[in-house]
Amino acid sequence: MKHLVILGLGARSTLFYQKKLHELYFKKEGAYTTFPFTLKQLDFNTINPYLPNNTSVLSPILQEELKVYNYSEVRLLVPNITIHEILDTIEFNLQLIHPYKLLVKELSNKKLNNLVFFGTKFTNSNSYLSSYITDKSIVKLKNKEIIFLDDLRKKVYANVETSQDVIIYNEMIARYSINNIVIIACTELSIINTSEHAHVIDLSMLQCKESLKITTRNKSRE
Repeated sequence: MKHLVILGLGARSTLFYQKKLHELYFKKEGAYTTFPFTLKQLDFNTINPYLPNNTSVLSPILQEELKVYNYSEVRLLVPNITIHEILDTIEFNLQLIHPYKLLVKELSNKKLNNLVFFGTKFTNSNSYLSSYITDKSIVKLKNKEIIFLDDLRKKVYANVETSQDVIIYNEMIARYSINNIVIIACTELSIINTSEHAHVIDLSMLQCKESLKITTRNKSRE
């Protein structure tokens, strides 16, 4: 039987994932159901200064923190999109609920070939995406838009975003999703995403929906 473990990082993003998982599970199962998982909470400040790509520091920390869960039955859900580049460099027995692998699968059902990534400044300047996106075109955001999104996700992390910030952000999603597929590739930006447009793919929600599938498959085998 698969065992779901959530690696708790930033407080707001971790709580966001838990809330979405409980909502999805209750919608499917009803009654008094709550989503079953194990939470492994880290002090995010021990790794945040070394994000996004200080592998030499981050890899030993993550390996040590996850060693008790490092067996093949574990499915690991990480409420931070950027850190998966580091996780990809570590050999685990556990299996990641990987946002970019889920994205590749999701894109196979989409007709549009132009992708726009709403993420951190690092995400928008990094070649990591091209290792997963091989048959689509990535549309570059304007520099001022990249800066806006990077500042906004920091505000969301600190819980100080304004209603005007959220309006401008969701207007950006609506504008870009007319002729492109918009990928929400930052958990903090997922928190304030209100779009349900078919051209918008939220990586956090892909992770949550995959987690739901794993848990409901477990239940069906009981």
